[in-house]
Amino acid sequence: MLVMRCIASTVCLASFVAYAQLATEVAQKAGPSVVFIKGSTGDGQVSGSGFLVSSDGKIVTNLHVIRDLKSGGVQLSTGEIYDSFTVLAFDERKDLAIIKVAAFDAPAIELGNSNQLVVGEALVAVGSPRGLTGTVTAGILSAVREEAGVKLLQTDAAVNPGNSGGPLLNGKAQVVGVVVAKLRASEGLNFAVPINYVRGMLADLPAAPMDLQTLRAKLETSKGEFKAKAGTPVLPERWKSLSNGLIRTVRLTGDHLYVELVPPMPPGSQFQMYEMTRQGNIFVGTRRDRAACTYRDPWFGTDVQNTCNMEFKVEIKSITNERIEGRILYPEKGNNLNCKKCSFAKSLTQWQEFTWIPE
Repeated sequence: MLVMRCIASTVCLASFVAYAQLATEVAQKAGPSVVFIKGSTGDGQVSGSGFLVSSDGKIVTNLHVIRDLKSGGVQLSTGEIYDSFTVLAFDERKDLAIIKVAAFDAPAIELGNSNQLVVGEALVAVGSPRGLTGTVTAGILSAVREEAGVKLLQTDAAVNPGNSGGPLLNGKAQVVGVVVAKLRASEGLNFAVPINYVRGMLADLPAAPMDLQTLRAKLETSKGEFKAKAGTPVLPERWKSLSNGLIRTVRLTGDHLYVELVPPMPPGSQFQMYEMTRQGNIFVGTRRDRAACTYRDPWFGTDVQNTCNMEFKVEIKSITNERIEGRILYPEKGNNLNCKKCSFAKSLTQWQEFTWIPE
């Protein structure tokens, strides 16, 4: 594991050289296995990244890279182009997909064990941001998070649109994660899905592959499962709060409801996500918040930056395709956050009502 700390200029330079050398070695080993995925949705072009996991052309990517495609192809690092691919498996919750091209003797990448990662460990991302194939960036594992029941690897290795589906690699050039998202309006807050989820999918692939049309039909069916089961219409994706105008995305998957706040965020807020499960006629769950704040250190008389992770109970009482009503156990006015302790002055006992409408 490489840790960069500059005690003197010569030490700093040595650390930088070692860091750059590590990234170079990893990229040389893994680069041939990274692919560029591009296709058409009918309304425009979509592109992303992926990586070969078998010599017969199996490729791992994000589901969101391919889910809306009506046609698509894959370009290997050698420049070879496959004008179509089939879909072997997908996991909507984890945003993963396994596709296949008709390749032979393809340069498969080695998979690591994401459970063995250590915070601070050096990592390298390879992908095609903005269509720039073979782009290499380096950073560290900043943290291991859990959002909506899925583990996420947080890294400061730079990623951009087009990196999605590409590999996040350890110092042995083994894939430990699948790049999935960048927290918008932020720097160095990037996320990948642990590779161990992919290992599970590869061990249990369905017998029959599907084409893109079948994939879209299956995804539409999964959206409609709640409607068929609970009599609720399929919902719009984006919703606006009547109280503060903030925009959220809403997604139904079976008996589970997921809601995420989208930028611009309120002052201090870095992340906000709801995860709820159907209980009778309502949804019950939690809202997870991540907020940045500052407190005064009495000993040194300086301001200290802190990040607080908080959870609040939430209920959705009514859902239609025109209105969502619910309530949250949230601090009332005057119940201020203790930034140092990441706690509130008073216990949370007062429910606050909210209403959302389609954006």
